[in-house]
Amino acid sequence: MKIEFKKVPTTGIHFETSLDEIKFFGEALKIDKTMVKCTGQLEGTLPHLCDRCGENFELTVNERVEVFAQEGLYEDQEGEELLNIIEFFDGSIDLDSILQGEIEAFKSDYHYCGQCEQLKGE
Repeated sequence: MKIEFKKVPTTGIHFETSLDEIKFFGEALKIDKTMVKCTGQLEGTLPHLCDRCGENFELTVNERVEVFAQEGLYEDQEGEELLNIIEFFDGSIDLDSILQGEIEAFKSDYHYCGQCEQLKGE
């Protein structure tokens, strides 16, 4: 799903997209002429391999997401707080690519199956 930068109002617009069993929904809000703040939720399940035993299991995802979409190249200001900024160069925000990136970031953490979760402290 793509949203054109110029169509995102300062009052916000609702979005919803999905990939396999993961839904990404929330609000996109224009904060200046070239930047949009996307605040939302990732919910669903992912097939995953346990990082301890290697067994397949369903990983439950319920994560809050806040990313900033920049139209064009972003140049940070000295002393500015670090933001999660994704640059787009075609005039649109690609919510599917944001979703894919957030899924990969979530999967990069350690996740254990139910059996190994009980053994984690040993």
